[in-house]
Amino acid sequence: MEKDSKQLFRELKDGILTYAELKVELFRLGAYEHTGKLVGMLSYGLILILLAFFLLLFLFLSAGFFLSGWFHSEGLGFGCIAVIYLAVIGVVVANKRRISLWVANNVIAALRAGEEKNDEIDEKERDDPSGAVNR
Repeated sequence: MEKDSKQLFRELKDGILTYAELKVELFRLGAYEHTGKLVGMLSYGLILILLAFFLLLFLFLSAGFFLSGWFHSEGLGFGCIAVIYLAVIGVVVANKRRISLWVANNVIAALRAGEEKNDEIDEKERDDPSGAVNR
């Protein structure tokens, strides 16, 4: 009887240790997944920002040359573009809080959307006894 209880507690202890190790591994893999998604989103955003920057740069250079030809003065043409840049900077500085809030909300929404999708997959796996879930 005593040996049975010792063996039962040893098996229980081994099961609990295995469970804890698997939970830690699952947490670590989840952290890797979220980090990978975040890095992917940031890289994508950085590429889009760089493309938008160059688009605006060439657009404003073209507009500067166009206005220079229209006003027959390079200084006046590019001066108008400088005023437009200053106006855009003023609008961005004036709406700093709104822009920061918008960016933060979009990042949080993107991260939560990924979590909700993972939660749905986890629920399907729990509901399906065979463990075969189509992702």
